[in-house]
Amino acid sequence: MGTQPPWETPPGDAPPVQESEGAAPPQEPQPTPWASTQPETPAAPPTGLPPPYPGAEAAGTPPAQEPSGPPPGGYRPPPGTPPPASPVPPSGPPSGPARRGSSGTVTCLIVLIVLIALALGGFALVGAAFRTSGASQHTWPGATGSAVGVIEIAGVISGEDQVSPLFGATLSSDRIAAQLRLAAKDRAVKALVVRINSPGGSAAASQEIYQAVLEYKKETGKPVVASMSDVAASGGYYVAAAADKIMALPATLTGSIGVIFETIEYHGLLAKIGVKGNTMTSGPHKDMGSGFRPMTAEERQLFQDMIDDVYDQFVTAVAEGRKMDKAQVLKLADGRAYTGRQAQKVGLVDELGTFHDAVLRAGEMGGIKGEPTIKYFGRVTLLEALLGSVPGSRVPANFPPGLLFDKRLWPVGDLLMTEQAGPRLE
Repeated sequence: MGTQPPWETPPGDAPPVQESEGAAPPQEPQPTPWASTQPETPAAPPTGLPPPYPGAEAAGTPPAQEPSGPPPGGYRPPPGTPPPASPVPPSGPPSGPARRGSSGTVTCLIVLIVLIALALGGFALVGAAFRTSGASQHTWPGATGSAVGVIEIAGVISGEDQVSPLFGATLSSDRIAAQLRLAAKDRAVKALVVRINSPGGSAAASQEIYQAVLEYKKETGKPVVASMSDVAASGGYYVAAAADKIMALPATLTGSIGVIFETIEYHGLLAKIGVKGNTMTSGPHKDMGSGFRPMTAEERQLFQDMIDDVYDQFVTAVAEGRKMDKAQVLKLADGRAYTGRQAQKVGLVDELGTFHDAVLRAGEMGGIKGEPTIKYFGRVTLLEALLGSVPGSRVPANFPPGLLFDKRLWPVGDLLMTEQAGPRLE
């Protein structure tokens, strides 16, 4: 059975024509996507005929003639007629250009390369920061060429370097002993200055540096002068006692000859919140000092005996280094600190003077005439400069040492720095 053609034929006109088999059914025209942007014009009365030329229907021009009939094979729109509009896609965020995927890949690769470069650079800087120290020279105006070696002991004394990335570092006795051995092999050095700016630290580490100074003197036969900066107390004074001469500034804080050991008991706090600690030991004193339980009288006496023994070693070292009677040192070694001027009056310091005065005194004792050359043992590493553990005389004037890690800016660092349990010289 035939179908009605897409146009209406008035009664009496040409008879309906049967469409050929296989022809696609006609589609009703769809509104074009740009129709909303065109001005509306009055539509022409329907005639049932296609427009004679493209755009004639939009302009409202009546058709010039009637078509003779549909073409063979079915109806096809005249040339120039816009194709039917495709269905409008659902609304949503517009998709980007096809090349955006490749652009994102390139960006990821660039970011990855930068991160790898930063990581490699960071490893290189850390390696340079912890690199073994060498020697560097600094010449005063008018220097004669004969050298006075300088070894700096700045910071808390410990058995090994312990670094907190934000809050500072401790001083390694191993590193100082290595620098003393390096200075002993240098024939150009006629005398040695140990520059001290330390509040103390580990008793064993301070003792190790003290012994290393004595070995230097025994091996080389060269004089050693201790020069005190801001603080040279407790373990700092322990090290100074090994020198042939001690010089300090009038306002230097020194002395504080004594030993301290501290524990914290928090079992009472844990009991209030319902927490109980369990400790298994191989002996009755293995958990001495544990905060999970109170300290017994016997354990307290054991701790006191240990402190007394370390204290006796400290006092003996001071008496031998200062050529003083041990009883006299005991009167001074009650833990108090002295200013440089007070320490000179009681015999703990020989002279008052600056670092330069100490260098001149060491050169004089070493047989150097005139201004000596200063030879530092221990290069300034990046880590030392950033942490501010290097005296300003060895850092360029345009580099503020320790600016990012100044303890005045980060006081909480004192609470976060952990120490190994053991007797401390403070």
